[in-house]
Amino acid sequence: MLPFSILLLVAYYHFDYSIRLLKYNPDKKGQIGYIFTDQAEFILSKNFAADYTGTLGMICTFIALFMIAFSREKHEDEYVGIVRLRALQISVYANYMILGLTALTLFGSSFLMVMEINLFTILILFILIYQYQLHIKPRFSKSGTA
Repeated sequence: MLPFSILLLVAYYHFDYSIRLLKYNPDKKGQIGYIFTDQAEFILSKNFAADYTGTLGMICTFIALFMIAFSREKHEDEYVGIVRLRALQISVYANYMILGLTALTLFGSSFLMVMEINLFTILILFILIYQYQLHIKPRFSKSGTA
């Protein structure tokens, strides 16, 4: 699910791809392919038009990253719980450090774009730190002592 949602986000933001069924435009009311046909569904102005392709990509990416990050291990014990908690703590610290640096250095629309990407960094950092602590680091320590 993760590769497809990332491809959808890249296609939406970089190539202006959109799924026709996820568009809302009150001027084209009643045409085939538009799910939202009644303006009463929205509390916004009459000139409101939206494309929910990016939103679908972000939600699918969140779900995929969440499933990867918090799925159970085959052998779940106290050590795995400690590693998971430590990885979550480090990823939260790193995420807020990145947030602070971007708040000091970026402004305007570039800051907003980085904020959208920053929504995923806590999960990505958690997955990387957790996998490193649980699977890669023990291999290095075993091979170094032998």
